[in-house]
Amino acid sequence: RGPNSDLPHVRTEVNYYLTRGASGIDSLFLENRNSWSPELHYRLYVGLLEEMFSGLGGEILYEPYRKRWAIGFTTNVLKKRDYDKTFKHMDYETTTRYLSFYYATPFYNFDIALHAGRYLAKDDGYTFEARRTFDNGFSIGAFFTRTNVPAKLFGEGSFDKGLYFKIPFNSLLPGNSKASYSTIMRPTERDGGRRLDNFSSTLWFERRNVRYDGLASNKQLMHP
Repeated sequence: RGPNSDLPHVRTEVNYYLTRGASGIDSLFLENRNSWSPELHYRLYVGLLEEMFSGLGGEILYEPYRKRWAIGFTTNVLKKRDYDKTFKHMDYETTTRYLSFYYATPFYNFDIALHAGRYLAKDDGYTFEARRTFDNGFSIGAFFTRTNVPAKLFGEGSFDKGLYFKIPFNSLLPGNSKASYSTIMRPTERDGGRRLDNFSSTLWFERRNVRYDGLASNKQLMHP
C-alpha cells in the first residue's frame, strides 16, 4: 500500500527502501571534522548520507569558552535516492537549513536545543529537544517539531515527535571504547517536520565529553 500523505514523500516511503533496497547501500559518505579555533568547530560531508537521501552539507558550531550556550548553523543540499538504494536518484530535490541555539542546564546534565529552519518536505518551522546524559554516557531525550504544515495535512499524530536513546559500550567492551548504539523512536512515520537525523545539528551533542560543562561535571574524563 502506498503512503497516505499529500506532502512530498520524504519519510512515508521508507518501507519501499526497506523491502526493495534490502541488499542495497544504506550509506556511503566522506566526512571531515575539525576546528578553526578553540571556539569554532565544523563538519563537512558528501555522499550517500542515508538510505533515502544523498547529497552534501555542513555544520558550523560556535561554542564560547567556559559558557553553557552555543549557536550553530546546518545546511544540506539533497536528492532523493531510488528505492533499490543504488547510486541512482529520483527527481525530488530539497535544501534544508537550520539555525540552532543550545544550552547546557546546570540541572542533572540536561541539555536543551532549539532549531529553526527548513525541513525535508520544504516546510518551515522549529524543533525543540531536551536530553539528559548520565555519568556512564547513557543518554535519553525527547523532541517535538512544529512547522507550517497544518495538523490535517500532516496526518496521524498532528506533528513530529519522539524519543532519543544512546547506549555507550564502554562498560561492555574492553579498553576505552567510543562505540555506542543510538536510536530514535517515533509513534508514526510522517513527512512533515523531518530532518536527516544524523546530519542535522548534532555536533554540539556529540562534543559533550569535551565541552566545558561536560568536563566540569566529570573530571575523571581529564587525563594528564
